[in-house]
Amino acid sequence: MRRLRTWFIAAGTCGGLLAGGILVFGLLDERRNPAPAPQGVVIGQPTCLAPAVLSSLIPVPVLSPEPSVDPLPPPGTIPNDFHPTSAVVCEFMEYTADHGYAVVRQTSRIGNLTAVVEELDRPSAKRPWFGECPTAATIPTPVVWLVNAEGNAVRVAFPVDGMCGNPLPDAYRAIMNLTVQDEQIHKLPRSS
Repeated sequence: MRRLRTWFIAAGTCGGLLAGGILVFGLLDERRNPAPAPQGVVIGQPTCLAPAVLSSLIPVPVLSPEPSVDPLPPPGTIPNDFHPTSAVVCEFMEYTADHGYAVVRQTSRIGNLTAVVEELDRPSAKRPWFGECPTAATIPTPVVWLVNAEGNAVRVAFPVDGMCGNPLPDAYRAIMNLTVQDEQIHKLPRSS
């Protein structure tokens, strides 16, 4: 009788530990899922010089030539009723030789926007259980605006890889392979 009771206690303890382990594993596995991007918000026109864009592009603060009147919406998913005809890409290129200015390249691009939308609509990858990001990117992800025929724009979020949070290569390539129609270079003074 005593052995039977000991066996039931051991079996109950093992069962409880197993159930607890499964519960903890399930909770931890949910944390691997990337946070969903918010719905993109359509605004009047794209900008590469707004303070919110510059702070996400350039590693150090710079002076924006645009006043910070209304905050820009965060990057998000493409609204279903938004039909882009072009893209505006904002890229941090370099600092000037004296490090007093940051150089931002603004390009208007045209091409197969259907492929771009398909790549941007892909889900982000889950984070792996183990592993490290080899090296953080030295150049931040570009800011991308999709623009419709009326000139309205939505700032889009890239789907990201699970390891480092970098843009998925196919989405990045789809945008960067669009034909450059117009290019502007902006030199922005660093704020002290």
